Amino acid sequence: MPWDAFGGKMEFRKSEMTLWAGYKGHGKSAVVSQVLEHLIEKYGQKVFIISPEFPAHRVLYRLMVQSIGQRFPDSSLLDEWLDIVKDNLWIYDQQKSLTPRDVPALCRYAIQTYGIQHILIDSLMKCGIAPDDYGAQKKLVDTIQQVCHNTETHIHLIAHLRKGKSDDEIGGLHDVKGASEIGDLVENVIICWRNKQQEMKNDGSASEPDAVIKVEAQRNADGWIGKVPMKFDKYSMRFSQWGN
Repeated sequence: MPWDAFGGKMEFRKSEMTLWAGYKGHGKSAVVSQVLEHLIEKYGQKVFIISPEFPAHRVLYRLMVQSIGQRFPDSSLLDEWLDIVKDNLWIYDQQKSLTPRDVPALCRYAIQTYGIQHILIDSLMKCGIAPDDYGAQKKLVDTIQQVCHNTETHIHLIAHLRKGKSDDEIGGLHDVKGASEIGDLVENVIICWRNKQQEMKNDGSASEPDAVIKVEAQRNADGWIGKVPMKFDKYSMRFSQWGN
């Protein structure tokens, strides 16, 4: 699993918020999906996904593929997986932009009603705030973080990085699109980067990793930061540590 590669140096602690950032098309949603799938199956955690960017059936399908490891599993495997997640997974089935008032309210409702332990908001740009309204962005992130602090829930928020001349270099905390305070407010910042140059070689070589997951900030524990090269299996949609 992606975070296992950090050797226990990165955790998703209770009452904290993690910002997942990356350029468009660099695997942010796929990485977080795999993290949440593992939390459900290995630890029995209750997960709520708010993802207006993707239809609910696509979100569910990706989770299933990452868990089973097959694009088209037979019905018995599918039924078995659905039975595992039926009491631990909720998806907000609305494919439209929300309002800044909707998001914290949905989080509070899910926590109070279902005992949710991890919430994914995918993404900041779908929360009904103009890209240049930095004050509203800061206020929203601060409000969502208060939900974390007042409960034992961990909230994962996906955001984009500003794209410069190219996305060939791994971005950082100060490249997060939107208000500069966003990265300062949250406890953890993780950057997802896809090695598109390696992909375009299309020669079967593995001289470079397919992706990199970088812990850019981690306020608690020992504050460890670092990065790990990853490989990606497109058939199972899974990331694993490169070189293993």
